[in-house]
Amino acid sequence: MRPKALENSMKKSRTAFTLIELLVVIAIIAILASMLLPALGKAKEKAKAISCVNMLKQMGTAGILYAGDNNARFCPTFWVRNNNAERKAWFNYLQTFQTTNILLCPSRSPKFKELIANYPSAVGDQAISNYEANFALGGCDWAGVWDAKDWPQLKDSVVRRPASTVYMTDGGSQPVKTTDPLKCVTQKSPEKAGCWIVHDPANDAPNTGGVTNTDPNWGGPHLRHNARSNVSFVDGHVQGMKAAQWYWAGTPWLKPFAGGD
Repeated sequence: MRPKALENSMKKSRTAFTLIELLVVIAIIAILASMLLPALGKAKEKAKAISCVNMLKQMGTAGILYAGDNNARFCPTFWVRNNNAERKAWFNYLQTFQTTNILLCPSRSPKFKELIANYPSAVGDQAISNYEANFALGGCDWAGVWDAKDWPQLKDSVVRRPASTVYMTDGGSQPVKTTDPLKCVTQKSPEKAGCWIVHDPANDAPNTGGVTNTDPNWGGPHLRHNARSNVSFVDGHVQGMKAAQWYWAGTPWLKPFAGGD
């Protein structure tokens, strides 16, 4: 007959984990975690992209509401007075019809925090956006510099193909002035954090050269959603697109009187 102390000791040895068993379990957990984390990261980014689509849709609706109150014209891309002391950007105008946080894509980069483009309105409101509006639609009103008569707010009725004319997109990047869609904007293009005006890299008057140089306000789309940008159109719909599908020097997708193909 075994002593009671020896029997208890044997029971304990049979139920306890050894060091090797614990290491094996930890290794398995680490492997499973390494397999799961990328999937969770992709799911998180997908959720951000969907949120971005919703924001662009709401901003498009705000643009339509603005036009309804202003003789069917798109809001100015920007307005400047008093030697640049008073100024408004398109997102300042649209704030009347939406909440401020809709101006920001949730997939914004750390560089965006530098707040490069910060344009307070004439009444002191401050807002910033990492979305870009099509300059060709809203023009600008900068008395004595770039006058509204030369760069007018267009009426929505002059847009020939609303479903293929870009209104807004994720911003921004420094494009190359080329007609090659595969080279104009790529994932390696320098980021213009806070860029809020999208314009043709070949026909970028009145700020000639501003799109393709380091000017922080004018640029091309930013590919922050799985190598794509979310793009809203004049008719109100939004879709994720590769830059090569719509952005290059001389692109018709930004031209109100042409539209994309």
